[in-house]
Amino acid sequence: MNLIYSVVLTCLMLFALPVSAEDVDTSMQSEAMAKTTMVNINTANAVQLSELKGIGLKKAKAIISYRETYGNFTQVNDLTKVKGIGAKFIEKNGKHLTL
Repeated sequence: MNLIYSVVLTCLMLFALPVSAEDVDTSMQSEAMAKTTMVNINTANAVQLSELKGIGLKKAKAIISYRETYGNFTQVNDLTKVKGIGAKFIEKNGKHLTL
């Protein structure tokens, strides 16, 4: 577990993306979340969103920025309104996405 924490922390430092300690802690608690649980696109933090197939921290932050600007998503397909996210993403991850 310490090794995973170290790898996550190192990656975050390499990309110099501002991520809070809360995000990292949440990541550790929900390891492999995208493969086993649902991700609420209206409440998930950047680390949780980045665990989905095809989403890195940059796109995850774009989802959060869109959500903060325009309000919560009303349907999962609204994610396609975020630049860089298309129907293929929804197709691949749909079973893990919720509101």
